Amino acid sequence: MGPSPSFAWRLQDFLAHPIRLGIIVALLVGIPTSILLVDELRVGALGSTEGRIAVLLLLLATGGTVGLISGQLLQALRRQAFTDSLTGLYNRRFMDAQLGLLDSRAGRYGRNYSVLVFDIDGLKQVNDTHGHDVGDIALRRFATILTDALRRSDVAIRTGGDEFVAVLPETPCADARIIFDRIRARVFALRETDPRLTIGVSAGAVGWRSGRSLEKLVKDADTLLLSAKRAGKDRLETEPVPA
Repeated sequence: MGPSPSFAWRLQDFLAHPIRLGIIVALLVGIPTSILLVDELRVGALGSTEGRIAVLLLLLATGGTVGLISGQLLQALRRQAFTDSLTGLYNRRFMDAQLGLLDSRAGRYGRNYSVLVFDIDGLKQVNDTHGHDVGDIALRRFATILTDALRRSDVAIRTGGDEFVAVLPETPCADARIIFDRIRARVFALRETDPRLTIGVSAGAVGWRSGRSLEKLVKDADTLLLSAKRAGKDRLETEPVPA
């Protein structure tokens, strides 16, 4: 018997998360008699010999089928696991799995960074008036604007719905306003090329401080985003500069 139909999805999910010693692979592949002990396989090891061996063991566990998995396929699986299918940006899974590295780098080397959390104003009205297909166009256009406004070292993420996050390494919070103003102007200009895209953008911005994790930064920026929405939308709220 070959692999189950949902094996590809389960393999993708397996590759996207750290695996601790003693994980019962049967829970992932649906075969209660198959147990593999894997010592902390991480996404970063997918191109390694250990990563390939672990994948082959998984194939064996699904019914004795031995397959040859190339490095390109492993990279494709990783990219699919970490990419938002609508916009092509990174997704929340990527943020949760990878960007914690910024915390250790910031703490060790004093390399600060800022976080912007965006919400698209008026997207619900676009969906209600023109349909979700046009709403999807608005989301993709915003993703393009966001990517174009950022540097190559910055990271753009769609965390879900109409909310996006930008992580800006080596950037103080004061500079986040320059980026926001650039994005806001380009979003407003969308209606000139497509009158259906009557959207705006609100955001909250915070900067890293010692002892402040990425998770806390995102939560604080989201709180400021809510303040921007309550204050009339189409604006950026930032935290006070510490004395």
